[in-house]
Amino acid sequence: MLEVLESLAYHFVEDEHYNYFDDMYSPDYVCQDIMETIIEAVKSENFPVEELRRLKDGLEKLKQTEAYEDYGVPYALSVWEKFIHNHWYRY
Repeated sequence: MLEVLESLAYHFVEDEHYNYFDDMYSPDYVCQDIMETIIEAVKSENFPVEELRRLKDGLEKLKQTEAYEDYGVPYALSVWEKFIHNHWYRY
């Protein structure tokens, strides 16, 4: 998942993929669905602790990218941030 989000963030800016995204085409839709599935696994405590730590660290790095800071891409990161904000005491 992290590799997909990193690639999405990189190519969104570097290759100007923002020119191609619209309501009918956005890889971020799939990423959002995957993130929601991951969140459900975390909530049900069916997600390995080491993988959760790796995911959190990787997503934290993604928050520093131009794509996320300037364009909010990948949106799946916003979904994660909302989850963490609402459940900060557990994760």
